[in-house]
Amino acid sequence: MTPGSQTHFARLYLHLFASVACVLPVASYVLTTFGWRPADIGIGTAVLGIAGTLSAPLWGRLDDRTSWAPRAAVLASAGAAVLAALTLGRLPHLATWIALGLFGAAEGPLDALLTTRVLASGLHGSRLGAVRSFGSLGWVVGLALAATVLTVWPEHAEWVLIAAAVTAVTSPFSWGRRATEPPEGTAGPPALPTVRKLPVRPVLGVLAVTFPSSVAMSTLVQFTAGWAHQALSAGPFLALSPIALSALLELPVFPLVDRLVRARTPLLVTVLAGPPLAVATAVLALFPSSISMLAVQPLIAISFSLLFVGQSRLLSAAVSADRQASAQTLGSALTGGVGGLLAGVVGGRVADTLGYGGLFSCLVALTAAGTASGVLALVRTGRPSPSGAAPCPAAADGCTVPANQ
Repeated sequence: MTPGSQTHFARLYLHLFASVACVLPVASYVLTTFGWRPADIGIGTAVLGIAGTLSAPLWGRLDDRTSWAPRAAVLASAGAAVLAALTLGRLPHLATWIALGLFGAAEGPLDALLTTRVLASGLHGSRLGAVRSFGSLGWVVGLALAATVLTVWPEHAEWVLIAAAVTAVTSPFSWGRRATEPPEGTAGPPALPTVRKLPVRPVLGVLAVTFPSSVAMSTLVQFTAGWAHQALSAGPFLALSPIALSALLELPVFPLVDRLVRARTPLLVTVLAGPPLAVATAVLALFPSSISMLAVQPLIAISFSLLFVGQSRLLSAAVSADRQASAQTLGSALTGGVGGLLAGVVGGRVADTLGYGGLFSCLVALTAAGTASGVLALVRTGRPSPSGAAPCPAAADGCTVPANQ
């Protein structure tokens, strides 16, 4: 298994997402076992996003200039997970919020940094969805691991965080070369100490289409387990099974999305992510039950796969090669970070005030608004072309990179 091979990337995705699955979707369940209210849980999950928003662009700029940033982030995320486990239930909520914030600051950029490496790897870049599907498999593995820990040691729910740390540090050490690194054995030009601004305008142009659906998706991930535990009296395996089922269904969906994005523009692929998510949240709002919770997971899997591949390729096409990590981490920070903040804080308040049914109804409206924004963007750029060339999002700087390189 050589650095940069598909097997290497697959194992990285597997370990990193298994680690995250032991924290993000499980946090609401774990915190409820310690008597936390939905609003407090919302703050606890939101600080993950806040910290990721602040730190991810810095990690991205660091990765554009060094080779050790991802490894440092992995080690820091493991340490923060252990710290959260040691504070939960022993110290005031603030201590756990801080520990979760540190975890978010270290974990937030990892998905985007790995996506940057895959897109820069030549052949594997055209199979981003297929390689990323191992992250979905890791999500399933992490959820199964978390459910097992919660079932075997229900009086020590915080041990799930220890499992997250162990899973992270056992991932491969090497991450392969960056997009701007010369191949091994060649003498590249000396690095110049340049300072460039973050690609804010092109990233915001992409997020104008993707942000609403990202917020809705983040809300579902953060609150599904807590909702199932509180409203449906679900145990650990039933509460976490919807998220695991959705991730499992992404395994066959991702390769299909790869084929779709080769035939249609990434913008169209991104817009298509909205309707399935809107239908899924509408079903949860109107028919809250364990059956509905499981039945909508295929729609959520389709929506997420379309959204991830579409946004990643739009961001890749919007900036030059030497700014790829900065663009991907900034996009991830704003969708996962700011989106996570809105999903956690606002979602928790809405659930407290209107109940979970009211929260899901709000997600329907939010997803519909995002889909409408995407349709308007498609109209502005003209009819989608089967050539595979990515239309430049609004405010892109020098968007000349083909979508399917």
